[in-house]
Amino acid sequence: MGRDYSEVVERLQLYRRAQRKTQKEMSAYLGVTQSHYAKLESGANVISYDCLKTFESNGGDIHFLITGKYSEFGVLDGYMKRCATRDGKLRMHRLMVWAVNLGLALDDRGRERLPETVYRNLRLAQMESDTPWSIWKSIRKLDEITQCQMAEILGINIKRYVRLEKEIIGPDAEILYQLYSGLSYAPYLAIPSANYYLTECDDAWESFSREVRDRLTSLLEQGLELVRSSENKE
Repeated sequence: MGRDYSEVVERLQLYRRAQRKTQKEMSAYLGVTQSHYAKLESGANVISYDCLKTFESNGGDIHFLITGKYSEFGVLDGYMKRCATRDGKLRMHRLMVWAVNLGLALDDRGRERLPETVYRNLRLAQMESDTPWSIWKSIRKLDEITQCQMAEILGINIKRYVRLEKEIIGPDAEILYQLYSGLSYAPYLAIPSANYYLTECDDAWESFSREVRDRLTSLLEQGLELVRSSENKE
């Protein structure tokens, strides 16, 4: 178990207390026995892929466990949900990044463009759309690293990594933590693969003045109409 995984253990404890749940109640949240949950909270066991999926299906915040930042549904996420196809979501994703950058240019505080992680996630979404690769291989190709290098970043042996990349096994919480801390990819890109991650765009959006948001909303609504029209023709 990696030394940094203790942060995930601490967040699991914090999350339970914030939700005012007992260990027994939280164990049901993750689909395990109370004794097994106690081992998760002590760090004796790593939160498995199946536990994470159950946790998410019960409304749990995986993003908080891995990153320490609460996951929030923003305005821009709503636009993505209104797209029906993968290609439509990708087009809308591109449009939103452009719109937010336009907002940054219009904003009188003169801030620079969005952080590089936004563009990496967009390129990753494009790559996943163009190829049948798993999210893990797509990340490797985007970051130009080998399987051995990826295994080292994730803190696992090469045999286990190959099984992960072939999607024979799923990522546990420690793997997701190493993915985030080592390469800055959000956990929701891998559980399940969402193809997009908009938190930084949403954060920038919320900082805009009402006037700027209104102007950009008009552009996004027009763009969404075009995207949905193209989806209907496909």
